Amino acid sequence: MFIGVGDQTREVFENYFNEFCYEELLFPKSIEDREVQNVPGYYHRDDMLASWRVIEAYVKEMVDLTYPTSEDVVKDEEIQNFARDIVEQGFRRFKNNAGFPRSIPDKEKLCEYLTAIIFNFSFYHASVNFQTFKYSFTPNVPTCMVRPPPAQNEVITMDRILDSLPVGEIAFLSYNVAYNLGQYSPIERFFLEDSAEDKLGIIGENMAVAPEQEACIRRLIEGMRGLKQKIDDRNKGLKFKYDVLSPSNVPITTQT
Repeated sequence: MFIGVGDQTREVFENYFNEFCYEELLFPKSIEDREVQNVPGYYHRDDMLASWRVIEAYVKEMVDLTYPTSEDVVKDEEIQNFARDIVEQGFRRFKNNAGFPRSIPDKEKLCEYLTAIIFNFSFYHASVNFQTFKYSFTPNVPTCMVRPPPAQNEVITMDRILDSLPVGEIAFLSYNVAYNLGQYSPIERFFLEDSAEDKLGIIGENMAVAPEQEACIRRLIEGMRGLKQKIDDRNKGLKFKYDVLSPSNVPITTQT
């Protein structure tokens, strides 16, 4: 939501991307770096870590089928060119290329890289994108302020708060943007489809996969079913259920 930054949008992006690095895409490491491993009732963390593990297991199976050894990864010119293009074309202006690897040295690194890509384009995106409208109530999350932030020792009154909030037109615009951003695309495909919709799920109609690869995909689906069941069971005891990251609510990729 950049309604409130106006002409400073570019500066906001530049400030963020000056600090952005590849390791931010590795959710388990992010949890460790922020030292929130043991925070109780942190369902976002629990579901994200569980989904990371399911995707990671799937990726490892697929990589093992494709590359018997790490040497095979090193010799694969296409995968090495892919890594180099990400650095040279995608992050060439970033400090130290934002920490992205210029090459893939072994199967372990390839699994990490692919898991990060699949996870961030699916579960991470779902966790932040489809909640925008719920958290867009202007008094709580104003997209801009009419007055500057209060001074350190300033006495805050209700009038001070109301005078700082944006006008109704801006509040409406922020609601509208948040609502539309939080909608699923009509062509969205999810990790777990509703069988009543008669869809083929994530295998699709035109995917050229070997029987061994299809078996990996089906094990991924079963892993997602297990995750959904755990989330459903947990939510039975909650006053406010948290099902944002239930695989039936998570598209397999980010629509543009």
